[in-house]
Amino acid sequence: MRRLLPALSRGMLILGSVMILVGLGWGVWLRLNAPPPPVLGEAGAVVLAVTAPLEPTSSASTIGPVPTSTPPLTRRPAIRGPTPEFLPEWPAMEPVSTAPSATPPLPPPSPAPTVTPPPRAQKPPTRIVAPAIGLDARVVPMGWEMVNRQGTFVSDWVVPANAAGWHINSALPGNGGNVVLSGHHNIEGKVFRHVVDLVPGDEITLYVDNTPYLYIVTEKYILQETGMPLSVRKKNAQWILPTADERLTLVTCWPYEWPGNSHRVIVVARPFADTEPLLKRQK
Repeated sequence: MRRLLPALSRGMLILGSVMILVGLGWGVWLRLNAPPPPVLGEAGAVVLAVTAPLEPTSSASTIGPVPTSTPPLTRRPAIRGPTPEFLPEWPAMEPVSTAPSATPPLPPPSPAPTVTPPPRAQKPPTRIVAPAIGLDARVVPMGWEMVNRQGTFVSDWVVPANAAGWHINSALPGNGGNVVLSGHHNIEGKVFRHVVDLVPGDEITLYVDNTPYLYIVTEKYILQETGMPLSVRKKNAQWILPTADERLTLVTCWPYEWPGNSHRVIVVARPFADTEPLLKRQK
């Protein structure tokens, strides 16, 4: 036994040194990959904002028909307690400038083809497709429930597993207003795993049964939630409020790696028929 003690001591010393090096390496990795500090503004606690609209980057013609059957929802949407608290208003866009141009007038352009808007949906979306990130998932209604957090009951959304959740108090496609979908990105099916990779110009199609509603991504934000005061988190929540214009808003958490979910990813998309005037307004 005495002869084994020196070997055991050396082994423990080596193991301890390896653990210290691993811990130091992990700490360095976390520091190098830590998100930047947020910039507080009208958009919330923004650590990343991408708002330059582009032309569509994929073709909706490759999207197949909606499946005729979907697996049953593993967790029904709860609707108990008051609606989760939101901010009351969405910032308006700047009006289009009508100042006369100094250059000679150009001949009138040929009329653009008329885009026929889809009919107003009478029920919630059933499927979401985003070819740029390989997303093709079912959509189910999503409610909220009361959760006890440190002695205080608050309303919390119940995000479904293996599906995107349509906020039951948001708009229906084609009816104007804000169509809001939430989904998990690193648990329970990871349906919104790559939503953070969407960029302006990418196409997103919502289906209501067999009827498609095409949207084009125009904005993406990453907002810090963890460590932010209640006032800032309310500011972040403005993105899921009702709006006067029609839009699709996707919400998920970020980052993927541990200790993830400290931020929110917000992706805003506009109806395909509205993207051309939107591009002109933002030039």
